[in-house]
Amino acid sequence: MAPPEAAATDPGAVAESIAVLLDELAADPAAREVGEDLVRVLMEFYGAGLAQMVAIVRLGAGDALVHRLGADPLVAALLALHGLHPVDLPTRVGHALDTARRRLGHHGAGIALDRVDTHTGTVHVTLATGCGAGSETVRDVVRSAVAELAPEIAAVEFAAPEPGPTLLQLGIRPPEPAAGS
Repeated sequence: MAPPEAAATDPGAVAESIAVLLDELAADPAAREVGEDLVRVLMEFYGAGLAQMVAIVRLGAGDALVHRLGADPLVAALLALHGLHPVDLPTRVGHALDTARRRLGHHGAGIALDRVDTHTGTVHVTLATGCGAGSETVRDVVRSAVAELAPEIAAVEFAAPEPGPTLLQLGIRPPEPAAGS
């Protein structure tokens, strides 16, 4: 069996293709509504089928196999899309940040999860100052790790911790010149 095309197995690429197709339908509001209804009906159908498959796998082989299915990026994206992923979203986001920290080495030490907003699909992350934590590279690594392990997340927002008080550096005063010198 030949491997599936990369674009067909990349959840981000698929979502982008769907958005482009729906935008093409935007010229005709009636066609757009029909297109959105078609996507909704297909999603419900595939979701129900996946839910049944997960139930059958769980019954026959237990949770271990369901977790193995959830570890595959493509299957994980489908399971997450339908609310069937065996690992809850906050745990997967935590694992994603651990992955980002490992990839970044000492540059990832200041990455902290603030919260996961399940209503908006937004992860809020604080980046400590120093060690390049505010760099775009660090942000890209975090976004990439979250997308891999929690594909249903729509956005990752970054904040820096509140700055502390400004430090005043005190030095030793130079000696006073001796009188008469």
